[in-house]
Amino acid sequence: MAVNANNILIGAATVSLNGADIGYTRGGTTVRYESTPVDVDADQANGIVRKGRAMERTYVVLRMLEVSLEQMRIAMMLPSANLVGSTLTLGYNGSCWTDEVAISLVGPGPSCGTRTFAFTKGVSMGTREYTMTRDNPVEYEVELEVLKDSSGNFGTIIDS
Repeated sequence: MAVNANNILIGAATVSLNGADIGYTRGGTTVRYESTPVDVDADQANGIVRKGRAMERTYVVLRMLEVSLEQMRIAMMLPSANLVGSTLTLGYNGSCWTDEVAISLVGPGPSCGTRTFAFTKGVSMGTREYTMTRDNPVEYEVELEVLKDSSGNFGTIIDS
């Protein structure tokens, strides 16, 4: 493969949830892809004869610096009814409700262009950390799991 310094990308992404820019972030934005293999062995071989993909998952991880109540509501997967004016009520006892959000990441691309990650369905799951310290701005770390669409795809990555 020929080397090309234009393919070295430097810079932060602009992150949008449901089309709304979430503002400043800190520590970068990470897109993580995981796949779980299935090992196929056969009586006629002393080893693995084939590998398949049993599961694949994609995650987006970021730390927000501009932490609005609406962003916290989405990150905690709380229904819209939990946010009334300037009060966010924490907790939800229903098992059938999920808040799927569209995720867009626009960052640097090759040759001074842009690279856009577009995920149509994501949910905030797992642990979220709201960090308050004396000598740093408040940070809110969020991990979103990207869900597959009806075509079986997570989304797209487009260079322009």
